[in-house]
Amino acid sequence: MSDAILQLSKDTGIAAEDVALATYGAISAGVKTSESVEFVATANALAVGGFTDMATSVDVLTTTMNAYGEKAGSAEDISNRLITTQNLGKTTVNELASSMGKVIPAASAYNVSVDNLCSAYVAMTKGGIATAESTTYMKSMFTELGKSGSTVGKILQEETGKSFGQLMGEGKSLADVIEILGNTVDGDKEKFAQLWGSAEAGTGALAILNGGTADFNNTMQEMQNSTGAASDAMNMMNDTSAHKMQIAMNNMKNAAIELGGAFAPVMTGIASAVGTVASAFSGLPQPVQTVIAVILGVVAVAT
Repeated sequence: MSDAILQLSKDTGIAAEDVALATYGAISAGVKTSESVEFVATANALAVGGFTDMATSVDVLTTTMNAYGEKAGSAEDISNRLITTQNLGKTTVNELASSMGKVIPAASAYNVSVDNLCSAYVAMTKGGIATAESTTYMKSMFTELGKSGSTVGKILQEETGKSFGQLMGEGKSLADVIEILGNTVDGDKEKFAQLWGSAEAGTGALAILNGGTADFNNTMQEMQNSTGAASDAMNMMNDTSAHKMQIAMNNMKNAAIELGGAFAPVMTGIASAVGTVASAFSGLPQPVQTVIAVILGVVAVAT
Protein backbone atom coordinates (compact mmCIF):
# COMPACT_ATOMS: atom_id res chain seq x y z
CA MET A 1 0.00 0.00 0.00
CA SER A 2 2.90 2.32 0.74
CA ASP A 3 4.23 1.85 -2.79
CA ALA A 4 0.76 2.36 -4.29
CA ILE A 5 0.17 5.53 -2.24
CA LEU A 6 3.54 6.99 -3.26
CA GLN A 7 2.85 6.16 -6.92
CA LEU A 8 -0.57 7.84 -6.79
CA SER A 9 1.06 10.84 -5.12
CA LYS A 10 3.61 11.05 -7.95
CA ASP A 11 0.91 10.74 -10.62
CA THR A 12 -1.39 13.38 -9.13
CA GLY A 13 0.91 15.84 -7.36
CA ILE A 14 -1.06 15.31 -4.13
CA ALA A 15 1.07 14.98 -0.99
CA ALA A 16 1.61 11.35 0.02
CA GLU A 17 0.34 12.15 3.51
CA ASP A 18 -2.95 13.48 2.09
CA VAL A 19 -3.32 10.40 -0.11
CA ALA A 20 -2.70 8.17 2.91
CA LEU A 21 -5.29 10.04 5.01
CA ALA A 22 -7.85 9.80 2.20
CA THR A 23 -7.12 6.07 1.91
CA TYR A 24 -7.65 5.65 5.64
CA GLY A 25 -10.94 7.56 5.35
CA ALA A 26 -12.10 5.32 2.50
CA ILE A 27 -11.29 2.15 4.46
CA SER A 28 -13.06 3.54 7.54
CA ALA A 29 -16.15 4.21 5.41
CA GLY A 30 -16.31 0.59 4.25
CA VAL A 31 -14.16 0.45 1.11
CA LYS A 32 -12.18 -2.81 0.88
CA THR A 33 -8.55 -2.32 1.86
CA SER A 34 -7.39 -3.99 -1.34
CA GLU A 35 -9.42 -1.49 -3.39
CA SER A 36 -8.87 1.61 -1.26
CA VAL A 37 -5.99 3.25 -3.16
CA GLU A 38 -7.76 2.73 -6.50
CA PHE A 39 -10.89 4.24 -4.93
CA VAL A 40 -8.89 7.27 -3.80
CA ALA A 41 -7.55 7.69 -7.35
CA THR A 42 -11.17 7.92 -8.54
CA ALA A 43 -11.98 10.34 -5.71
CA ASN A 44 -9.03 12.50 -6.77
CA ALA A 45 -10.41 12.81 -10.31
CA LEU A 46 -13.69 14.00 -8.81
CA ALA A 47 -11.90 16.40 -6.45
CA VAL A 48 -9.80 18.00 -9.20
CA GLY A 49 -12.66 18.32 -11.67
CA GLY A 50 -15.15 19.34 -8.99
CA PHE A 51 -13.18 22.10 -7.26
CA THR A 52 -12.97 20.34 -3.93
CA ASP A 53 -10.47 18.39 -1.83
CA MET A 54 -9.87 14.66 -1.78
CA ALA A 55 -11.34 14.09 1.69
CA THR A 56 -14.62 15.73 0.64
CA SER A 57 -14.88 13.70 -2.55
CA VAL A 58 -14.17 10.48 -0.62
CA ASP A 59 -16.94 11.41 1.79
CA VAL A 60 -19.64 12.05 -0.83
CA LEU A 61 -18.72 8.90 -2.78
CA THR A 62 -18.76 6.61 0.25
CA THR A 63 -21.98 8.17 1.60
CA THR A 64 -23.73 7.55 -1.72
CA MET A 65 -22.40 4.00 -2.09
CA ASN A 66 -23.27 3.05 1.49
CA ALA A 67 -26.83 4.39 1.14
CA TYR A 68 -27.64 2.96 -2.30
CA GLY A 69 -25.49 -0.16 -2.32
CA GLU A 70 -25.07 -1.74 -5.75
CA LYS A 71 -27.82 0.49 -7.18
CA ALA A 72 -25.44 3.45 -7.01
CA GLY A 73 -23.00 1.89 -9.46
CA SER A 74 -19.24 2.22 -9.09
CA ALA A 75 -17.38 5.16 -7.58
CA GLU A 76 -16.49 6.21 -11.12
CA ASP A 77 -20.17 6.12 -12.17
CA ILE A 78 -21.13 8.38 -9.27
CA SER A 79 -18.22 10.74 -10.01
CA ASN A 80 -19.32 11.06 -13.62
CA ARG A 81 -22.85 11.96 -12.55
CA LEU A 82 -21.69 14.55 -10.03
CA ILE A 83 -19.45 16.23 -12.62
CA THR A 84 -22.36 16.21 -15.10
CA THR A 85 -24.57 17.81 -12.44
CA GLN A 86 -21.93 20.51 -12.04
CA ASN A 87 -21.77 21.01 -15.81
CA LEU A 88 -25.53 21.23 -16.36
CA GLY A 89 -26.63 22.98 -13.17
CA LYS A 90 -25.54 26.08 -11.28
CA THR A 91 -23.53 24.27 -8.64
CA THR A 92 -20.18 22.62 -7.98
CA VAL A 93 -19.20 19.18 -6.70
CA ASN A 94 -17.87 20.90 -3.57
CA GLU A 95 -21.33 22.37 -2.86
CA LEU A 96 -23.04 19.07 -3.67
CA ALA A 97 -20.70 17.13 -1.40
CA SER A 98 -21.42 19.51 1.46
CA SER A 99 -25.18 19.02 1.16
CA MET A 100 -26.12 15.71 -0.45
CA GLY A 101 -25.51 13.63 2.66
CA LYS A 102 -28.59 15.22 4.23
CA VAL A 103 -30.98 14.03 1.51
CA ILE A 104 -29.37 10.78 0.29
CA PRO A 105 -30.90 8.58 3.04
CA ALA A 106 -34.43 9.80 2.24
CA ALA A 107 -33.84 9.51 -1.51
CA SER A 108 -32.59 5.95 -1.15
CA ALA A 109 -35.50 4.99 1.12
CA TYR A 110 -38.05 6.02 -1.54
CA ASN A 111 -36.13 4.50 -4.49
CA VAL A 112 -35.11 7.89 -5.87
CA SER A 113 -32.12 6.92 -8.02
CA VAL A 114 -28.83 8.81 -8.17
CA ASP A 115 -29.79 9.92 -11.69
CA ASN A 116 -33.07 11.36 -10.39
CA LEU A 117 -31.36 13.00 -7.45
CA CYS A 118 -28.69 14.64 -9.59
CA SER A 119 -31.24 15.73 -12.19
CA ALA A 120 -33.30 17.35 -9.43
CA TYR A 121 -30.25 19.36 -8.36
CA VAL A 122 -29.80 20.49 -11.96
CA ALA A 123 -33.45 21.57 -12.25
CA MET A 124 -33.52 23.40 -8.92
CA THR A 125 -30.18 25.19 -9.20
CA LYS A 126 -30.94 26.22 -12.78
CA GLY A 127 -34.15 27.66 -11.37
CA GLY A 128 -32.16 29.90 -9.04
CA ILE A 129 -32.28 27.81 -5.86
CA ALA A 130 -28.95 27.45 -4.07
CA THR A 131 -27.52 23.96 -3.59
CA ALA A 132 -27.98 23.87 0.18
CA GLU A 133 -31.59 25.09 -0.12
CA SER A 134 -32.27 22.57 -2.89
CA THR A 135 -31.21 19.83 -0.48
CA THR A 136 -33.65 21.08 2.17
CA TYR A 137 -36.47 21.38 -0.36
CA MET A 138 -35.86 17.90 -1.77
CA LYS A 139 -35.77 16.29 1.64
CA SER A 140 -39.13 17.87 2.52
CA MET A 141 -40.56 16.93 -0.88
CA PHE A 142 -39.52 13.27 -0.65
CA THR A 143 -40.87 12.98 2.87
CA GLU A 144 -44.22 14.44 1.89
CA LEU A 145 -44.51 12.40 -1.30
CA GLY A 146 -43.75 9.25 0.66
CA LYS A 147 -46.39 9.79 3.34
CA SER A 148 -49.61 7.94 2.56
CA GLY A 149 -51.59 10.46 4.61
CA SER A 150 -50.31 13.61 2.88
CA THR A 151 -52.36 15.34 0.17
CA VAL A 152 -49.82 14.57 -2.57
CA GLY A 153 -49.41 11.00 -1.31
CA LYS A 154 -53.17 10.43 -1.52
CA ILE A 155 -53.33 11.94 -5.02
CA LEU A 156 -50.63 9.61 -6.29
CA GLN A 157 -52.45 6.63 -4.81
CA GLU A 158 -55.76 7.73 -6.36
CA GLU A 159 -54.28 8.49 -9.78
CA THR A 160 -51.95 5.52 -10.13
CA GLY A 161 -52.89 3.04 -7.41
CA LYS A 162 -49.27 3.14 -6.23
CA SER A 163 -47.14 4.92 -3.67
CA PHE A 164 -44.32 7.33 -4.45
CA GLY A 165 -41.70 4.70 -3.63
CA GLN A 166 -43.39 2.15 -5.86
CA LEU A 167 -43.56 4.56 -8.79
CA MET A 168 -39.88 5.42 -8.43
CA GLY A 169 -39.00 1.75 -8.09
CA GLU A 170 -40.77 1.01 -11.38
CA GLY A 171 -38.56 3.50 -13.21
CA LYS A 172 -40.68 6.66 -13.20
CA SER A 173 -38.66 9.86 -13.08
CA LEU A 174 -39.22 12.45 -10.39
CA ALA A 175 -40.55 14.79 -13.08
CA ASP A 176 -43.07 12.14 -14.19
CA VAL A 177 -44.44 12.01 -10.63
CA ILE A 178 -44.56 15.81 -10.37
CA GLU A 179 -46.37 15.96 -13.72
CA ILE A 180 -49.06 13.58 -12.43
CA LEU A 181 -49.70 15.97 -9.55
CA GLY A 182 -49.63 19.00 -11.86
CA ASN A 183 -52.20 17.47 -14.19
CA THR A 184 -54.70 17.13 -11.33
CA VAL A 185 -54.81 20.94 -11.06
CA ASP A 186 -54.57 21.51 -14.83
CA GLY A 187 -51.09 22.97 -14.48
CA ASP A 188 -52.28 25.84 -12.28
CA LYS A 189 -49.11 26.84 -10.38
CA GLU A 190 -50.95 28.44 -7.47
CA LYS A 191 -53.19 25.41 -6.92
CA PHE A 192 -50.17 23.14 -7.34
CA ALA A 193 -48.33 24.95 -4.56
CA GLN A 194 -51.36 24.51 -2.30
CA LEU A 195 -51.15 20.72 -2.62
CA TRP A 196 -48.07 20.69 -0.41
CA GLY A 197 -48.05 20.85 3.36
CA SER A 198 -44.73 22.69 3.58
CA ALA A 199 -43.49 25.68 1.62
CA GLU A 200 -40.06 24.05 1.14
CA ALA A 201 -41.52 20.93 -0.49
CA GLY A 202 -43.84 23.01 -2.67
CA THR A 203 -41.04 25.31 -3.84
CA GLY A 204 -38.83 22.37 -4.80
CA ALA A 205 -41.62 20.60 -6.68
CA LEU A 206 -42.58 23.81 -8.45
CA ALA A 207 -38.99 24.26 -9.66
CA ILE A 208 -39.12 20.82 -11.27
CA LEU A 209 -42.57 21.48 -12.74
CA ASN A 210 -41.42 24.80 -14.20
CA GLY A 211 -38.38 23.16 -15.75
CA GLY A 212 -40.58 20.74 -17.63
CA THR A 213 -40.76 16.95 -17.69
CA ALA A 214 -39.01 16.68 -21.05
CA ASP A 215 -36.06 18.77 -19.90
CA PHE A 216 -35.75 16.77 -16.67
CA ASN A 217 -35.85 13.45 -18.50
CA ASN A 218 -33.26 14.69 -21.01
CA THR A 219 -31.00 15.55 -18.08
CA MET A 220 -31.46 12.04 -16.72
CA GLN A 221 -30.41 10.68 -20.10
CA GLU A 222 -27.24 12.75 -19.96
CA MET A 223 -26.54 11.34 -16.50
CA GLN A 224 -26.76 7.83 -17.92
CA ASN A 225 -24.44 8.78 -20.80
CA SER A 226 -21.88 10.56 -18.60
CA THR A 227 -19.08 7.98 -18.93
CA GLY A 228 -15.67 9.67 -18.73
CA ALA A 229 -16.98 13.03 -17.48
CA ALA A 230 -14.87 13.01 -14.31
CA SER A 231 -11.62 11.99 -16.01
CA ASP A 232 -12.19 14.55 -18.77
CA ALA A 233 -12.71 17.29 -16.18
CA MET A 234 -9.57 16.24 -14.29
CA ASN A 235 -7.44 16.18 -17.45
CA MET A 236 -8.63 19.66 -18.38
CA MET A 237 -7.75 21.02 -14.94
CA ASN A 238 -4.38 19.23 -14.88
CA ASP A 239 -3.22 20.50 -18.27
CA THR A 240 -1.57 23.59 -16.79
CA SER A 241 2.00 24.67 -16.06
CA ALA A 242 1.10 25.20 -12.42
CA HIS A 243 -0.06 21.60 -12.03
CA LYS A 244 3.06 20.24 -13.74
CA MET A 245 5.21 22.29 -11.34
CA GLN A 246 3.17 20.93 -8.42
CA ILE A 247 3.90 17.36 -9.56
CA ALA A 248 7.62 18.12 -9.90
CA MET A 249 7.83 19.64 -6.41
CA ASN A 250 5.81 16.80 -4.92
CA ASN A 251 8.08 14.22 -6.56
CA MET A 252 11.03 15.82 -4.78
CA LYS A 253 9.23 15.37 -1.46
CA ASN A 254 8.43 11.76 -2.31
CA ALA A 255 12.08 11.13 -3.20
CA ALA A 256 13.01 12.33 0.28
CA ILE A 257 10.42 9.97 1.77
CA GLU A 258 11.82 7.02 -0.18
CA LEU A 259 15.39 7.99 0.74
CA GLY A 260 14.38 8.16 4.39
CA GLY A 261 12.83 4.71 4.09
CA ALA A 262 16.08 3.31 2.67
CA PHE A 263 18.17 4.84 5.47
CA ALA A 264 15.76 3.84 8.24
CA PRO A 265 17.27 0.36 8.92
CA VAL A 266 20.81 1.82 9.02
CA MET A 267 19.78 4.64 11.35
CA THR A 268 17.94 2.16 13.57
CA GLY A 269 21.12 0.08 13.86
CA ILE A 270 23.23 3.12 14.67
CA ALA A 271 20.73 4.28 17.28
CA SER A 272 20.76 0.84 18.88
CA ALA A 273 24.57 0.78 18.99
CA VAL A 274 24.75 4.27 20.45
CA GLY A 275 22.19 3.27 23.06
CA THR A 276 24.26 0.24 24.04
CA VAL A 277 27.47 2.31 24.34
CA ALA A 278 25.68 5.01 26.33
CA SER A 279 24.29 2.41 28.72
CA ALA A 280 27.74 0.84 29.22
CA PHE A 281 29.33 4.26 29.71
CA SER A 282 26.83 5.25 32.38
CA GLY A 283 27.70 2.08 34.31
CA LEU A 284 31.39 2.99 34.61
CA PRO A 285 32.85 4.63 37.77
CA GLN A 286 32.92 8.44 37.66
CA PRO A 287 36.79 8.71 37.45
CA VAL A 288 36.84 6.36 34.44
CA GLN A 289 34.06 8.38 32.73
CA THR A 290 36.12 11.54 33.26
CA VAL A 291 39.28 10.02 31.74
CA ILE A 292 37.33 8.76 28.67
CA ALA A 293 35.66 12.14 28.22
CA VAL A 294 39.06 13.93 28.31
CA ILE A 295 40.58 11.47 25.80
CA LEU A 296 37.62 11.88 23.42
CA GLY A 297 37.88 15.66 23.75
CA VAL A 298 41.61 15.62 22.89
CA VAL A 299 40.97 13.33 19.88
CA ALA A 300 38.17 15.62 18.67
CA VAL A 301 40.39 18.71 18.92
CA ALA A 302 43.26 16.92 17.17
CA THR A 303 40.96 15.79 14.40
